[in-house]
Amino acid sequence: MEIFPLNYIKYSFSPILSFTKRQYLKIWQMIVIIFVLTGCLLMPMSFSLGRIKEVSLNDFVPQAMSVITSDFVEEVQNLTPTAGGFEITTDTIILDENSTILALYSEEADGLKAIENKTGVILTSTSFLIKEADRPLIQQTYLTNSTLTSEESEEAMISELSRQWFEVNRMSVVLTNFINVWLLMLLSSLFVILGSSLFLSFMRLSNLYSIQSYREALHICLHAFLLPTLLATLLGFFTQDPILMLTFQGIGFVLVLLWMYWKTHFQDKYVAKQQAAEVPK
Repeated sequence: MEIFPLNYIKYSFSPILSFTKRQYLKIWQMIVIIFVLTGCLLMPMSFSLGRIKEVSLNDFVPQAMSVITSDFVEEVQNLTPTAGGFEITTDTIILDENSTILALYSEEADGLKAIENKTGVILTSTSFLIKEADRPLIQQTYLTNSTLTSEESEEAMISELSRQWFEVNRMSVVLTNFINVWLLMLLSSLFVILGSSLFLSFMRLSNLYSIQSYREALHICLHAFLLPTLLATLLGFFTQDPILMLTFQGIGFVLVLLWMYWKTHFQDKYVAKQQAAEVPK
């Protein structure tokens, strides 16, 4: 007796069995297959995400980073480093408009109040604050190896702020990217499998084909999805490009369906006739 998932794997590598065995999977087994195939695609991406060394705040709070100016960089260069941050004796407002702010504050509480409803960057004696409309406040104490006072350009200042933020939030950044990639893979797989199954199920309207329901069409598509997914996963270990992987998977899926049609014509009678012809007399 063949058991799941061994039967699924066996049938998926045969275009004839993928077609003729189109009624055995239970709903929970179909769901498991979709999640496992998505997990396969995630394996190479997990290696890539785990090796992230740096990120830029431009990718997370671009509007706030765009507020940083050369005047701000010069003011930071004039600060005196201390054990816990910088010595700021006088509040300095470089920019303060209706919706943006760029400033230095001696007290963190004052900085929090000033940036509450604005977009911008504030450095205080003990931490830096970054805020962008409709996004959570970034509030972080300085690292002991901070080089903010030695940066000479806006780009270098952004890079140093990004480095300090990433060192503290590395796990959450990697996890967020992982979830985003997982959702991309899952939604793409669902769209291809469910959409193609719907298309194949329309064959029930014709007497030329043996597919009689959406469930049968779904079986066929799930079988056709295994081989392209495995090959796309292998490709991912070399490219770590999710878009390229999904493109390759989609093309492979179509080719497997065409291979299946060529071998079966999606007709039980055609398959039976071909198998009868192969039996030695």
